[in-house]
Amino acid sequence: MQKKLIALAVAGMFAAPAFAATSNVDVYGQINMSVESVNDGDDRWTRMVSNNNSFFGFKGSEDLGGGLSAVWQIEMNLNTDGNVNNTDGWATAGGDWSDAGAISGTRNTFVGLSSKNFGTVLAGVHDTPYKMATGPLDLFVGTLGDYNAIMGAAASNPSSTFDLRTGNTIAYISPDFSGFNFKAAYVMGYEGNLSGSGYDTANAYSLSGTYSNGPLFVTAAYEKHNDVDWNSSCRHGAVCLGAGEGYDRDAWKIGASYKFGDLKVGAMYENMDDNADNIGHYSWMLNAAYTMGAMTFKAEYLKASELDATNDSGASMWALGMDYALSKRTTIQLTYARLDNDDNGNWDLGQGPRVTNDSAGDTVSGFGLGVRHSF
Repeated sequence: MQKKLIALAVAGMFAAPAFAATSNVDVYGQINMSVESVNDGDDRWTRMVSNNNSFFGFKGSEDLGGGLSAVWQIEMNLNTDGNVNNTDGWATAGGDWSDAGAISGTRNTFVGLSSKNFGTVLAGVHDTPYKMATGPLDLFVGTLGDYNAIMGAAASNPSSTFDLRTGNTIAYISPDFSGFNFKAAYVMGYEGNLSGSGYDTANAYSLSGTYSNGPLFVTAAYEKHNDVDWNSSCRHGAVCLGAGEGYDRDAWKIGASYKFGDLKVGAMYENMDDNADNIGHYSWMLNAAYTMGAMTFKAEYLKASELDATNDSGASMWALGMDYALSKRTTIQLTYARLDNDDNGNWDLGQGPRVTNDSAGDTVSGFGLGVRHSF
């Protein structure tokens, strides 16, 4: 009830009266911060305060009758460390942080229709089914040990290959059928100039199927990008226009976890391919987590093969950590992660990435101590 009252108060300040009159608006979010010491592979240690996927949002629904509901969500990133890239927070020589901004970019934001019997259809910005499929297997999400340093990425274009949150998205999420659910999404191209050189036929589709029941979790996913630009810097980068129009890429992955009492083990395999042989490679992961009272001890190992176009361009990564739950909503996180590049490997560490290697073949690593609070 308190969350709803807060959400209504904020909505009343910024929105039209019709929005403020909505009676079932919820506010939610997460603030996740860490103090880190990292090495870029040149024996140079850097200290920094990092934002680990902090966000906040509003969501709600309206009963339309006959088992049908309208659903909506507005979700945004929070720059809780004072700047976007952990590199340049000072606006002036005098040390003014005013340009850093508290909000940077849109997270899952959509409107749709939902039925208990037929599932949910939505349109807007949303994680792809490919990304959602293995999200529960990432023990170090948002931290230096995030599996997206290798899974869903490629060394020559890290963090923007797969595991995406895409704009221009239409998605379907099925109901739960005794533990099984299915997701599908279609992503339309960048909104360019359709009458000139900006004409864009880029598109993507993403599929996943997941079974989660008791101690067992099993998932599989496939995603295809058509007529995309490999070098695109588009924020929702799956289907952007550019000089590489006509470039295709796809990926598939499988993953599973099983819980034996207080011990949970997981595994994942991923294969990427493309028509230019730039990112073609495979990668795999093994991890485990053991809970003992308020403490959870975590370990993870990942391996990426070399890219099709470059010999000795793979990497291996491992991470160790401990979570200490102060309450159901507040957790202290301790993380150490290390990524070892092959001679021509150019992989980076952390989600983002956070630690960029100084030159090909370098080893990058880091320690982090943080606090995560959900509301």
